[in-house]
Amino acid sequence: MGIPISVLILENDSNSVFDLVREMKANGLSPLYKVVETFQSWEATVHEEDWDAIICSTREPFHSEIPVYLQYLNDKKIDIPVILLSDPEDFSKNLSYMKSGVNDLIDRKNLLRLTEVLERERRELVYRKEKNTTETFLYQSLKEIQLQKFALDQANIVSITDANGIITYVNEAFSKATGYTVSELIGQNHRILKSADKTKEDWTKIWESIQKGKVWRGEIRNIKKDGSDYWADTTIVPFTGQDGSVFQYIAIHHDITDRKLAEQQLTHDAFYDNLTGLPNRALFLARIEQKIFAYNSKNTGYPILFCINIDNFKRINHSLGNEAGDQILVIFAERLKQFSDSDAIITRLGADNFSILLTHLLAIDEGVNYALRLLERLGDPIPLGGYEIYLTASCGISAFGLGGKDADVLLRNAEIAMFHAKSQKVGTVSVFNQAMQEKIHFQLEIQNDLKKALNHNEIFVYYQPILDIKENKIGHWEALVRWRHPQRGMVSPAEFIPLAEDSGLIVPITRFVLEQAANVIEEVQIKQGLPISIAVNLSPQVFFDQNIFHWIVDLHNRRGIPYTSLQVEITESLAMKNLTETVPILSNLIDIGVKVALDDFGTGFSSLSYLEKLPLSIVKIDKSFLSNVEEGSKESFLLISIINMAHDLGYSVVAEGVEEVEQLELLKSYECDKIQGYWLSKPIASEEVIPFIHQFYSKQEKQ
Repeated sequence: MGIPISVLILENDSNSVFDLVREMKANGLSPLYKVVETFQSWEATVHEEDWDAIICSTREPFHSEIPVYLQYLNDKKIDIPVILLSDPEDFSKNLSYMKSGVNDLIDRKNLLRLTEVLERERRELVYRKEKNTTETFLYQSLKEIQLQKFALDQANIVSITDANGIITYVNEAFSKATGYTVSELIGQNHRILKSADKTKEDWTKIWESIQKGKVWRGEIRNIKKDGSDYWADTTIVPFTGQDGSVFQYIAIHHDITDRKLAEQQLTHDAFYDNLTGLPNRALFLARIEQKIFAYNSKNTGYPILFCINIDNFKRINHSLGNEAGDQILVIFAERLKQFSDSDAIITRLGADNFSILLTHLLAIDEGVNYALRLLERLGDPIPLGGYEIYLTASCGISAFGLGGKDADVLLRNAEIAMFHAKSQKVGTVSVFNQAMQEKIHFQLEIQNDLKKALNHNEIFVYYQPILDIKENKIGHWEALVRWRHPQRGMVSPAEFIPLAEDSGLIVPITRFVLEQAANVIEEVQIKQGLPISIAVNLSPQVFFDQNIFHWIVDLHNRRGIPYTSLQVEITESLAMKNLTETVPILSNLIDIGVKVALDDFGTGFSSLSYLEKLPLSIVKIDKSFLSNVEEGSKESFLLISIINMAHDLGYSVVAEGVEEVEQLELLKSYECDKIQGYWLSKPIASEEVIPFIHQFYSKQEKQ
């Protein structure tokens, strides 16, 4: 049988309630609890039971009502501890409630502190009730001091001083709390405890108040004999004689160290990174503002901001695991601190992003030199688990003025410069300039417009035919997505496809392309009886994160599209990214009749060694192979080798980018199966597909 405890719970998530009750029971409590979901039911319920605690969710609708609950308890003079059940990302926001009367915050994803907090708050609730009773008794029994001391000694830390503040009495609880013996304390002033949180002016005000016969209550941080801190909730009661002068003081103390440490931990978690101990983004921005203010007011300490990102850090986590990745981040943070001077302010912005604020450099050129030396130092090998890990990092710089005059702008522009550095070449340094910002704004505008493009019929699909050289037939086509912007006109796929992949819009765009390809297949093959197969390009996000296999099965079941009329094209980099995941997906597609083409073959770094490992139907040779191909050249021998190897593996070969009849004849002689390019046709609209097919075969008949 556990220790009984009565808890009123404000929560509308039954799973959270279950977790709370389970945690209490698992830690030796026997909860009597009731769950309410509205203020009206809470108002009625709060009076039904002598509750030990109230646990309130910070999610809506409760979050906006928390001040109402606190005000109600205050107005009705109901003393029940209030504990908030908060999401980790809301801790900083919910800290303000600690100042409004909330007793503690609990992470709903980590309830380890729940039982400890409940038992602590119940002890403090009992203490407050006992203390109120004791203080009332004290005021009513001023003439019975010895009796009062006895009552106080039973449950409180008590000390008595004379009119001059000299200690005349302490109980054993006081001696135990401070670490001093009773004999060491008698005859001393309270200054022996070296209160560290109050100034001389604070103590002057307190003495002026109690010397006038007024009761003082507050929190005091004292220092024990061993040098450690402890916090006490203290009430000082002055006693006056018949002439109205104070002749002694009784101080009643309650140890609140656990609660203060919990508050300090919450504050630390809100403003510091738990892994590296560095300030987080919120605190870093505040520090930047302070340095900017100092520079504006004194014209000294020129603020320069460095944003540093570890290149390809995901590779570390994927290959060595997250624990190893965390160790490397800690070492990386230490190297930043070791390299920087003591005045540098260093932060971890999140994941593998760090930033440094310096104020001792005089110009951007000095900042660039500093960054280059820093990156060189960060490149030193890191010993880990028997390996030596070599890292590179990219750095962006923004300085007060051109880089911005506000903290958030300065930091944002340093990050923009860092991303620019990574886009040029990893391990380099870039200084922010206006052109970078304009590029970012352009990309954001394009990305925002792209979100509307599908709904506004701005996205459409063109189709480029593929010629079967041996049979002289047009049976295969490639679907190519296009975007006609209402103001900018045609936007290059090279611009909007990467933005679509970054934003996740590539998923609905790919589904749109599949549906449009199905429309053409219906018109050409199902209605006209002309054989056709259309290839759709797949991005890594669609290929791995979405189930392309089920999309195609759904298209077949819903619209009767033959599996053999669809192809998917993947790039070398996508295919080799994770063979253990890639191969089963490709195999499933081929098993149902969908052809799989490897696009842009020859542009990757390990094409030949991986080609035989992939289940494919078609290999598409990148157009760059045709640029310098001449009969008898090294390029021609390489092209012939690729074609022969693909044939040996049972793959059909398509040559991309054919623009001249000489290239076509050369590919015929090399026994290439199919060609695609402007020699045959540019990509055309869907309504032109059938006329193109008829026109092509009409020419064949005339020849």
